[in-house]
Amino acid sequence: MHKIVTGALAGAAGIALLLGGAGSFALWNANASSAASSISSGTLTLTAANDGVWTDLTNGRSATINPASVLMVPGNKYQFTQTLNIAATGQDLKANLTYANQSITGDSGLIAATTKTLAVTSSSASVVQATSPANTFVVSPAAGTSAVKVVFTIELPQSATTGQNGTVNVGALAFTLTQTAIGS
Repeated sequence: MHKIVTGALAGAAGIALLLGGAGSFALWNANASSAASSISSGTLTLTAANDGVWTDLTNGRSATINPASVLMVPGNKYQFTQTLNIAATGQDLKANLTYANQSITGDSGLIAATTKTLAVTSSSASVVQATSPANTFVVSPAAGTSAVKVVFTIELPQSATTGQNGTVNVGALAFTLTQTAIGS
């Protein structure tokens, strides 16, 4: 009898399992797409509008020079002037404009002895000299393209005692434009 009861219980359990899997259990669900569109990013580029011009400003001179053919001595002052175009698209866009120190190469003593300054002006962009770092200008370009005039001056002070027979290579002088964070 015990085998019959055990067999009946096992059969009933099997039938219950089969019946439990035969039904379905469903939850309601729904979905929809939003009407949002994509957001695009802006642009910020810097290009040279011309080759630029080097001028000797020593003792009131204003003569165009080729920096590859002049020999700097204490008291010389040379100036590089170039127009750069900043193409900018995007709201709240500001950037720091400066020259790249590492683009001036040569004799480290002579490079250290020279005074280097940058001036930036524009009639189509807002330009403000930054308090730090030195030789940096905060530029807020107009929508589209803004022309900025950069004037880089390098001078070997009359009191310089180092750098004889050295070189200051400005042939690869480069300007950098780096976006600033919003609110800075």
